[in-house]
Amino acid sequence: MSSDFDEIDSIINARSLAIVGASGVPMKFGSYYTSSQLQMDFAGSLYLINPNEKEIMGRSVYPDLKSLPEVPDLVALTIPAHTSLEVMRECADIGVKGVIMIASGFREVGGEGEALQEEALEIARAGGFRIVGPNCFGIYNPRNRLTVIPGYDFSKTPGRIAFISQSGGYSVHVARQAQSLGLGFSAVVSYGNAADLNEADFLLYFAQDRQTGVIAGYLEGVMDGESFSKALSEASAVKPVVLWKVGRSESSKRAVASHTGSMAGSSEIWDGLVRQHGVIPASGVDEVVDILLALERLGVRPGRRILMASGGGGIGTYAGDVAEAEGLTIPPLEEGCLKRMQAILNRAGAVAGNPLDIGAPLIPMPEFEGAIREAAMNPSTDILIFDLAINFGYDLAGEAGLDLVSDILIRTRRESEKPLVVVLYSRSFDPDKLDLEGVLRRMRWKLLGEGIPVYPSVPRAMRAIARVNIQATASLSA
Repeated sequence: MSSDFDEIDSIINARSLAIVGASGVPMKFGSYYTSSQLQMDFAGSLYLINPNEKEIMGRSVYPDLKSLPEVPDLVALTIPAHTSLEVMRECADIGVKGVIMIASGFREVGGEGEALQEEALEIARAGGFRIVGPNCFGIYNPRNRLTVIPGYDFSKTPGRIAFISQSGGYSVHVARQAQSLGLGFSAVVSYGNAADLNEADFLLYFAQDRQTGVIAGYLEGVMDGESFSKALSEASAVKPVVLWKVGRSESSKRAVASHTGSMAGSSEIWDGLVRQHGVIPASGVDEVVDILLALERLGVRPGRRILMASGGGGIGTYAGDVAEAEGLTIPPLEEGCLKRMQAILNRAGAVAGNPLDIGAPLIPMPEFEGAIREAAMNPSTDILIFDLAINFGYDLAGEAGLDLVSDILIRTRRESEKPLVVVLYSRSFDPDKLDLEGVLRRMRWKLLGEGIPVYPSVPRAMRAIARVNIQATASLSA
């Protein structure tokens, strides 16, 4: 491991943390950050710093860093920009390893703010410590229960996904949405202006981090094009990399400059980098999380041949158009499979084939199980997608019937050992109806818990499958 890896690791996996500007006053950054760390139950030593307080949230408070019983690995500054430099000099004096600078008011505002950021960087370099930020939310790491500002209720169970983000808000949105689908993180890093540690540093770190299996990120600009390209090459050679890049339009480029003070760069250059290094491109929180779900549950390159099963001919017809637009195929069934499926679905309205129309949103469970099993076993397809509108399914079979459907799909996935994707949604908007959204959530969570990815629409499912199939790095197919 490199010295840069060790430096970043001592921050992300810090064993002691000091919060400068800790507060018990609601709505202040210092209060939010302190409350989040206490609720997450940080695994190491936690010190609260505020010269004007003796106790905050039941914890003793220290007047400054020099009064602590030990030198903390990591210091989080929840104080305004103009007061940060004095504390950073104190960090240099006592020998801390890393500082998270949460406040805005630095390079992104130009002029005096840019000068403040440069001075902060000079202090860090002279003092031998690294900076995350400024203008960031910080780090979420379930391994040591370190958390970003709004992350008090994040999971304490580590996963395989690392997410890096110039945006604090999107770091939290992606983490929350992914965790709602049962996906876990090795770490989430909001790094803001990237005065010191930037996207290239974190790409290289997570490429070497043994806990991380997939790297994803939200980027506004790149600090150093050559370093970034090299880091992207090294990272994508060993792990799937999913990147959401903004700043492609003229208006968004202006927004990027005012948000983190970054230069968005050329769209053509970015597209070339993505192709060259086999990066999986994404746009928006939904698409990032859709791709991560596919990577974690289907793996890299699960295949492009889709068997589309549903309870309506129109759904299958539309799915064919979507599949072709995404570079996927819906090939004919193998002859033996087709004959067996025709024997099972000997009923009005059913059409055996690919797409498969079972004749209604749900049919008697023995017939449904037989048809789904044959579909999954069909050798000419790679992935089975089953589409179900919960409201119609509920009308036909009730919640108990939907529970049986889940059991059948889970059994089919286990027995076929073939990827299975389920599309679940409700078409009911009647406020007087039963809690169909609750039924949907319970069914979705049951399937997700068994490793079956669930999407809210066919286009989102197919787009995610297509994206994880474009990963082009040779080492990942081994």
